[in-house]
Formats: sequence, structure tokens, C-alpha cells
Amino acid sequence: MRGRRVLIGALAVAAVAAVAAVVYVAGNPVDTTYEFVVRDAVSGDWVWDATFRLQGRVIRSHFQSDRGPRPQVFTRLQPGQATLEISAPSYVAQTIPVSLKRGENRLADPVELVGREIPDLAEWIIFESWEGSDLVQELRPASAAGPAVTNHPALDLWIGARVSVQVADGVPVREETDTGAARGEELYRGKLQWTWDAAPETTFRYRASIPGADIKASSAPYWVIDYLIVVPVPTAAGAGGIDGIMEQVWELPPEAIAARLGTHEQAGTLTAYQFTSWNVAGGRR
Repeated sequence: MRGRRVLIGALAVAAVAAVAAVVYVAGNPVDTTYEFVVRDAVSGDWVWDATFRLQGRVIRSHFQSDRGPRPQVFTRLQPGQATLEISAPSYVAQTIPVSLKRGENRLADPVELVGREIPDLAEWIIFESWEGSDLVQELRPASAAGPAVTNHPALDLWIGARVSVQVADGVPVREETDTGAARGEELYRGKLQWTWDAAPETTFRYRASIPGADIKASSAPYWVIDYLIVVPVPTAAGAGGIDGIMEQVWELPPEAIAARLGTHEQAGTLTAYQFTSWNVAGGRR
């Protein structure tokens, strides 16, 4: 009989404790949250027009900041197992299993989204300007319909350039000309390093430059620059694969490069674009 009274007493205490816990939780709610960061796999910056889904909740992220990607936070979640879905135009979507505990939850490492393509890309247009002694390029992707493509993944471009004296009848031209010009002495040939501008107000995000110190001295007033822009297919070949291909291709004579790249284009590894700028203001400054 005594044991029964002890048991009843213990159950009563447990019941009171349970009621107290419920009252405490009700009076002191703890929000279950999940924080994570998503960034472009190449640039390390924010991903435009991204959509995040978790437990029926949705976050839309368009532009962010010029200081890198911002953390995203889901609130009012239910503890337990769930799936985080991440997608954005022209990127490879990802799904990530999530185990949520009551309270704050955080994904330790950033999620890196891989860009698939620059949508509707048909050609590149390049504009040059001098910044000090360096020749700077602004690269503008354009669609087949004509408008520039302004928001897109940061694909790991390979960019090559050849700078030659612009000549006519074998001598350097003295003024801009639309016909009869040709390439004379080669002043530079190399791979260009590019940068990515993540500022929300930026329209064209790729920039490259040719260091003036690398250009052979020339007093010719006008130059012609031949560009080769290679856009990799990220799911078929990484940056290392493209670099390996281009180390061999870039050493070929100019007239043989297109044919060699054509075999890689047919294999679905890359897409190559050529662009020529005539009447570029030259001369050493």
C-alpha cells in the first residue's frame, strides 16, 4: 500500500512538472530558425533571383549587396527532418537535407551554386578604354535579339587577346578607317585576367585588362585587337579542363584555332566566341 502511495505521489509530481513545462514554453516561446548562405561558385558573390524553400516557406532573393552574399533566415519552423530547396535561373538547383532542432539552426558552410549558362548568349561586345598605362576591357554579353544580358551566373571565362598595329597598304594608318585595314606587327598576345563586379547597380559585370608593360612599344596611332572568349560548360569541364585545352589551342596559328575549338564545341565542352576591335587608340602614353 505504501508503494502505491509513493507511485501516485511521483506521478503527481511528474504531472505538475509537465504542466509547468507546458506553461513555461507557452509563456516563453522559442522560435525555430534556420540560417544559411548561398553564393555563386565562381565569383563567391550573391546569386541573382534565387528562390529558397523550406517546410512550405519561401524566400526570394534578387539583388543583395556589394559586400558579398547575405545570410538568409527561415523563421517559425517545425523541429524535425526537412529539405532545403535552392534554385535560380541558369544555375544547377540543389536540395539539402536539414535536421532542425528547437531554437537556432545554422548551416556551417556556404552553399555554392554552379552556373549552367549565360541565358540567350549569342555574342560578346567589347569596349576598350585606357586607365593609366593599362588597356581595360568591358565585356558585354548580348542576346540574339540584340539586348544585353545583364543578370547571369559568373561563368569562368577564358579570354585571350592579340594586339596588332592597324595598317593599310603595309603602313600604320593615321586615322580611323572602316575599309582596307589589316593587321601589322603583333604587339601583344596572351590570356587576360578578368574581374567580376557584384555591385547591384552594375550593368556589365566582366572586366579585363592588358597591362601596358606587357605591350610592345609602338608609336602606331591605331591598333586592332582580336579577342577569343571561351565559355565553358560547367557540367562538362571545370576551369582546369578549359585551361588545359586552351594551353594547346592558343599556341596554334590564328587560322587553325577555330577548327580545333570546333571539335570541343561539338563535344559539348565549351562555346567559343571571337570579337575584333578596330581603330583602338594606340601609341605608348
